[in-house]
Amino acid sequence: MTYRRVFRICLGLAILSSMVLASTSLRAQTTIENALKQLTGVNGQGYLQPAMDIFSANMNSGYYHSAAIQKTGFHLEFDIVMMTGMVGDDQKTFTAKAADGFAPAMFKTATIFGGKGSTIHHAAPLDSLVYRGPDGVFNTSMFPLAAPQLTIGSLYGTELTVRFVPLPELGNAAFPKSTLWAVGVRHNINQWFPKVPLDISASFFYSGYDVESLIDFKAYSLGAQCSKDFGVLTVYGGLAWENGTMDVNYVSTVPPSPGSVSIELEASNKFRFTAGAGLHLGFFRVFADANFGSVTHFSGGIGFGG
Repeated sequence: MTYRRVFRICLGLAILSSMVLASTSLRAQTTIENALKQLTGVNGQGYLQPAMDIFSANMNSGYYHSAAIQKTGFHLEFDIVMMTGMVGDDQKTFTAKAADGFAPAMFKTATIFGGKGSTIHHAAPLDSLVYRGPDGVFNTSMFPLAAPQLTIGSLYGTELTVRFVPLPELGNAAFPKSTLWAVGVRHNINQWFPKVPLDISASFFYSGYDVESLIDFKAYSLGAQCSKDFGVLTVYGGLAWENGTMDVNYVSTVPPSPGSVSIELEASNKFRFTAGAGLHLGFFRVFADANFGSVTHFSGGIGFGG
């Protein structure tokens, strides 16, 4: 079987998977929606912030595995990229604010990555009245993400990268159906500085994640990359400035003021350093890297084309 046939098969499977995922039906209420309706705005923010931080870092990962870009000529690359952020113990709980009359006024309970929610009691004479924080949805030490990625070039040393995948309900209806997308460009810097002994490129990526009316996430990354080839081995690294924001809208049932809640979250990760390596074996390649910032995470994958 030729490399080109393998590439066509993988591309066809990716398209077929996207069509199947898009047709997955959505249940009326998912675990995350049931958890959020038990939270006020300020507590909803604390419950979701750890996921926001890691998810944003993941979304800004895995766009490159070399800084080399052709100055001219057509090339097409298809990658399957996997990203995962590490969930620390401090990201599994947060300090929540209790409703009036409950004690203590501030208490620790589970985030979306935690275990069981904490229980507190109302003051006397209503001490039989109990409030229990929502449980975590993903009790895990890592938060993974994967996406197909298509890169097309080159026009004056510039290439275009696109991601798009509709996602089904995750974790036995833990999280609603959603859509993930990204678009970005990278430019060959070496053509302006031909005597530099490294491949150098600059990039801008813009991405989004939409969960119907529940979540609207946007992120961007501005960075520079360098790499050096040693035969089939490529060593690469990069620096990036990035940001991510998320608007969450849900209906709270918490008294005394139930109703619609809108919260805005901003990712903690602003700068990252990336170090990685890849093997290029003709039409096929494999790559992996580590990313360091306020969030530590890893990305890697396999690719076809060139």
